Amino acid sequence: MVLTAFVLALVAVRVGADAELPVIVEVMMPRQLRVGVPGTVRLTYRAPGGNVVAVVQEIEDLDGPPARRATRQREFGVVARAFGRETGDIVVPISFGTSGWKLVRLTLVTDERETSDPASIEVEAVP
Repeated sequence: MVLTAFVLALVAVRVGADAELPVIVEVMMPRQLRVGVPGTVRLTYRAPGGNVVAVVQEIEDLDGPPARRATRQREFGVVARAFGRETGDIVVPISFGTSGWKLVRLTLVTDERETSDPASIEVEAVP
């Protein structure tokens, strides 16, 4: 009986924690971007805790043999644009140094370093 109550308490705590995690609702960006020309990604999000402080952007090359594919990751601070807001849009810069298809993964980060589920979109970088 005590174990059941303890397990139920842990489940309740985890469900409560998930309720506070931010969620990426929509990702908007062009399907093509020119190599070397800066573009933007617009994220629409919900953050019940109003505690989003950063966006992690991971870009993976999808063209070529797997051994030559590169992945890079950057974190953008967005405190001024997002912290304290439970819903909104965040604009994140993006650019590519090489042509080909890319997989862009975006994740929201809270002030306690918890993360949202990543949102992914494929985009083509053209010469």
